Amino acid sequence: MEATDWPIERRANASPACWHLYTQVLSYETEHLARLGRYHQLSVDTYGAQHADAPSRPISTAFGLIGLHLALEHGWSGTAVRAAHQFLAQRYSTWPSFRRRADGPVLTVADVAGASTPDEHASRVQAWARSVWNSWAPEHLQVRAWAGTALSPEVREPLRLA
Repeated sequence: MEATDWPIERRANASPACWHLYTQVLSYETEHLARLGRYHQLSVDTYGAQHADAPSRPISTAFGLIGLHLALEHGWSGTAVRAAHQFLAQRYSTWPSFRRRADGPVLTVADVAGASTPDEHASRVQAWARSVWNSWAPEHLQVRAWAGTALSPEVREPLRLA
């Protein structure tokens, strides 16, 4: 994206213009909380997974990928994914390393921004999330395995119902 003078944290691994669009997407979700609140965590995890790279903290990449896995493959709500993130953050200080190796067309936050209705926004967020998750295909087995171990069946059920 084009350069701007909009401030950004260095660890976000994004251009200021991209970060600005992301904050607009999150703001739109907040403005339409009743309809889009359940997609907020999906947006957060998708953006985090899409911008994961060498300077990213391992926890950020892990949370993004685990969140996408739980939401897209298991149908977890945003609230349940947040509960899983909180559970994991309280119990782990070491995070697995994930490295994106897939290439191909990937949607971005720019494909979500500017939706004309909450329903269109929701549809765009879901397509963006699926696109980013698919870009991590070589790591899916590792994400599934780590999430399966860290979130054992007896832990998963109460979290899923959060």
